[in-house]
Amino acid sequence: MDTTDFVAELARLAAPLTPDPDVLRRLTAAMKVRSLPKGQHLARQGEPSQALFFVRSGLIRYYYLADGVEHTGQFFDEGTVIADVHALLTGGPGLQNIDALEASVVLEIPRSALLAAFDADHALERCGRRWMEEGMAGSQRRTASLLQLKPEDRYARFVAMRPALAKRVPQYLIASYLGITPEALSRIRRRRTLASRTG
Repeated sequence: MDTTDFVAELARLAAPLTPDPDVLRRLTAAMKVRSLPKGQHLARQGEPSQALFFVRSGLIRYYYLADGVEHTGQFFDEGTVIADVHALLTGGPGLQNIDALEASVVLEIPRSALLAAFDADHALERCGRRWMEEGMAGSQRRTASLLQLKPEDRYARFVAMRPALAKRVPQYLIASYLGITPEALSRIRRRRTLASRTG
């Protein structure tokens, strides 16, 4: 199993520390590769989710389901990690749905192996802390955007920060992520196109 990209991400997060090779070998030995067709779920709201996932290829998202409506929380492409953090930390039921927006390949890291690696090696524990820090910062940015910015500005920020994803993700899911209707997003996109032609 090729874990090169995952190990490189651990090295980036652990720097200037270096993960212990033996602990790292035990961690990667516990992982498994999962190939997901488009639409397949990695986790469902209300069910246990006992793993962290590293996206090797494809596109994953998490979303919440409320009154039959999907509310997209975030998108994850190559080289990123995703987990239902509540379930991962508490061992309780998951709060999120996690599914593949494209045919995807992920590395599944079991909770038990991940926590054992954190306990055994300070450098890998640092990786866990960095994942949580980056996730919390991203969550705060998203909340601030939803509460403080107009829809047009939310879309402009999304396109500026993640231009490749803006072309890759279906528009109705971008609308869900921005907290607006697909129709509202279409109007925003039309206004931006007109402005670029006349500007």
